[in-house]
Order: sequence, then structure tokens, then C-alpha cells
Amino acid sequence: MLHTNLIDTFDRLMGFVEKHLNDPFHLEGTSRINLRDRIFRELVSNLIAHREYTSAAPATMTIFNDRVIFRNPHVPHVYGRIDPTHFTPFPKNPTICRFMLRLGRYEHLGSGVYNVTKYLPFYSHGAKPVFEEQTDLFITTIPLAEPAPGEVTGEVKRLVLVLQAEMKRTAIQKALDLRHEDHFREAYLVPAIKAGYVEMTIPNKPNSRLQKYRLTEKGRALIGKST
Repeated sequence: MLHTNLIDTFDRLMGFVEKHLNDPFHLEGTSRINLRDRIFRELVSNLIAHREYTSAAPATMTIFNDRVIFRNPHVPHVYGRIDPTHFTPFPKNPTICRFMLRLGRYEHLGSGVYNVTKYLPFYSHGAKPVFEEQTDLFITTIPLAEPAPGEVTGEVKRLVLVLQAEMKRTAIQKALDLRHEDHFREAYLVPAIKAGYVEMTIPNKPNSRLQKYRLTEKGRALIGKST
């Protein structure tokens, strides 16, 4: 439960997303797109900007193994599932929407449905979001999919691409702009080592304060495939 201002709420929820959800590698043209940020920034913004603040019910974001569900108290304008191809956005709280827009947390009215529908298939192996208006709740369901066997995760690719010569754990984490050490180890470092793309410089002392990490031949080959 968060009891704070709207800006801090946004930042904390995005930190929670960063800690618990994958960030797969994706190129749009020649530019890398942060799919997780594109999708969940919109959803978190909508949770804040479009909720019905006269309701005592909490707005919630729940992360399961196979899906993420957002439940937001609101007054419906239509009932049932929303068709993203025939969708007319309606600002629930125009002042808050403008505020979030000026802060860069928001792109434009209706961008949440558009961007989530556009990018989720790349993020979650073809999955489609479900937007549904009920009597007093707006529910968004985001299916999650595990990588196929043998597939290199986006986190591992990102680590491999930033790893230069021999680097300490803190330097790699800084290069990836990651704040949570546990998430970095679980989603990035350990999988990269287990898959054989990265190795320790002092393998017989994994907890050494002098420990650094470098690419293996397999890791260097992956860079060649990614460029």
C-alpha cells in the first residue's frame, strides 16, 4: 500500500515493475526500445490519472507469474471489453492528465491503450492486452510469457552488450541503470553466467571483493549476432 503523493507513487510503482518484470531486448529500426518501460509507464500513469478519487476502493497492480492485472476504481462510460481499434479516450481527471503529461509520465490522451496494444506482442510473445470496463472498476490484464527454451532473454543480451573488458558488479549495474542488486543478479548476471556468456575473473572465490566479470567466447559471438 502506498500513501504518498502522485509523483512518488508513479516512481515507486515503476521501481516495483523494474524489480519483478523482465526487460526483453527489442529494436525498432536501428533504435533499442525499452518495451517494459513503454508498456508499464502507460499503465501506471493510467492507474494514477484515470482513477475515480471519490471511491474508497484502492487502485491495485498485481504481478502474477503469467499476468499482470491493474484494477482501477472508476465510473464507466461503456461496459465490457474495449476494442483498441475502435476506442475513444475519455479523460477521467483532465487536470491530473495534463500534470502527468507535462512531467513526461504521459504521452497523450489514449496513448496507453495504443502503446500497450502496439508493444505487448513484442514483449510477451504475441500476447494481447485485455481492457475491460465493469460497473465500478476498469481492469487491464497483461499476459506474460516465458522465453522459449534456449532463447536468450533481453536482460542477458543487455548485460552482454554493456560488458567492457573486465568489470565489477557495481559498474555493470550502473551501466544498465539498475537500482536493485537482487533483481540484477537474478535476472541478468546469474542467467548470463549459467548460459555461458559471462564468466568470473576469480571463479574459485565468487564473493571476493576483487571479483570482476568478462565475456566468454560465446558472449562475444552473441554480440556479433546482435549488431
